[in-house]
Amino acid sequence: MKPFKKINVKFDYTKLRNDVSNVTEQIKAEQGWIVPRNICLTVPTKDSDDWTDGIAGKTYHNNQQTRYDLKTQFDTNANEMIDEQLYIHPISQIKGTYLEEFINSFDDVYRWRISILPPRTTLSIHKDGSPMMSTFNSNGAILDWRLHFPITTNNRCFLVNWPENFTTPKEDGETVPLEMAHFKAGSSYLLNTSMTHCATNYSNIERIHLIASLGSEATKNFSV
Repeated sequence: MKPFKKINVKFDYTKLRNDVSNVTEQIKAEQGWIVPRNICLTVPTKDSDDWTDGIAGKTYHNNQQTRYDLKTQFDTNANEMIDEQLYIHPISQIKGTYLEEFINSFDDVYRWRISILPPRTTLSIHKDGSPMMSTFNSNGAILDWRLHFPITTNNRCFLVNWPENFTTPKEDGETVPLEMAHFKAGSSYLLNTSMTHCATNYSNIERIHLIASLGSEATKNFSV
């Protein structure tokens, strides 16, 4: 199973970029220019303006993790769980925009958000989902695929897939085979987040992606 897949989604990149930029700047201004890592664009409640609803630390049901070694980042039971299929209502800040129209044009795609990766930053090695996870309503607690629409990026930004048997390198060093991909602005991609991965920004400007969650069945709706 390949972790990355370029797909064919037709959209107006200029309009999408402008709307993502506008809402990002609006939220930054509300925050006093403290840059949020994620801005949730769809939430469980209609007519809400709470862009923090659905970001880690608020609506997630956190596991009480008691150890913090490297292995915890690969444990299925260490993941934070949320019913992403409830996140379908656009926040009021994007009402009437091309961004709202774009989001509403998809079926079976949930929890849209703007993901901001600051300059010279690398996310932890992790898994976001697993087909084995389930909620009380028998749906995926953490959907195992992500749609990515790169908005602002450059060729020093990468998605990195790690081997499934990776734990900790040997003390005297070892070669770890990685799969790396650069997602280009104006294109669209699918990422399997049930596999071990991370994202990195080696550049001196922030990387901004529009991201949404979906299950394995919904990925069949997209052509390559």
